[in-house]
Amino acid sequence: MAGPEQLETMPIDEVIRRWPETIAVFRRHQMACVGCAVAPFFTIADAARIYELPAGQFAAELWEVIGPEGWQS
Repeated sequence: MAGPEQLETMPIDEVIRRWPETIAVFRRHQMACVGCAVAPFFTIADAARIYELPAGQFAAELWEVIGPEGWQS
């Protein structure tokens, strides 16, 4: 089963395109990832590191928005 661990290795841009509802999580952390030129190349773990967030915690927050049902779509 998919989970937050898989999100950590995904490019930011892909996460935002597949699940636009995750934008709210990025904004809640005041992250400039939405629309950033490097979003296609940086992973969720990279973004967490840059913004000094625990990668697992950030991925879990994104997963709460996506959920298993959203992952399937």
